[in-house]
Amino acid sequence: MLDSSEFNYEPYRDSRVGDRPGFTVGGSGPLLLAVHKRSGKKYIVKHTYPHNAANEYVACWLAERLRAPAPKAFLLSPDKAFASKYAVAIEYLEGFRAFPKDEIPEKRKAELIAHFALCLIIKLDDIIQMSCTGDHIYSYDFSEGFNMVDMRFLLKLDEDAMFDRLRQMLHNFIWFTERTDFSAPGLAREFKLDPEEMRTGMMAAVKRTAAITEDDLDDLSDELMDMYPTAVAVYYEECIRAIKEKALEL
Repeated sequence: MLDSSEFNYEPYRDSRVGDRPGFTVGGSGPLLLAVHKRSGKKYIVKHTYPHNAANEYVACWLAERLRAPAPKAFLLSPDKAFASKYAVAIEYLEGFRAFPKDEIPEKRKAELIAHFALCLIIKLDDIIQMSCTGDHIYSYDFSEGFNMVDMRFLLKLDEDAMFDRLRQMLHNFIWFTERTDFSAPGLAREFKLDPEEMRTGMMAAVKRTAAITEDDLDDLSDELMDMYPTAVAVYYEECIRAIKEKALEL
């Protein structure tokens, strides 16, 4: 967890404000730009809704295991600048730009397909956001994943009720994961990819999660428990374990 006192904060102007008439803020609420006081490193901070921090942190953690380029994400300690005590700092990458869907360089196809695999396997309940910068395609904005689209009511429950609710959500996530066949012909057509090549590539990306160890999962849970109740940390750990089990079957 990063120390929030080590940063200066200012409102972040979402590029969509200029691109879309009438747009003010996205589904994650007002964002902040955090600048580290010593290094100058920049981060986008989501701080309004409790589920955003967990989803972004865990999805970016998982992206690294799938070799899908994504910004790094870090949980942030509470700060008076934040709307809630649940905040995440997402690495700010300079030079993001759109790329033509029908002209994907051959050397970038594997990471593009890995992004599709990531967004599928975390059950992303939003459009896939991707841009390129430098030599890579990046995906970002994982706020609505893991079957967790609003945590406010959940966090008001007592421990037993919270575990019961999360158990139901986990059952749904596991059911989805077990039945995923990685077939997305519509998406393949959109990006001018061979459907079978895309399917096998997505499976290959997910297979990499088989290398996740129990120590890795313990570290993930420990980080989440610095911010969330134990039940929430265990939920995400079990979601990752379900993905690993799927990988071992492929």
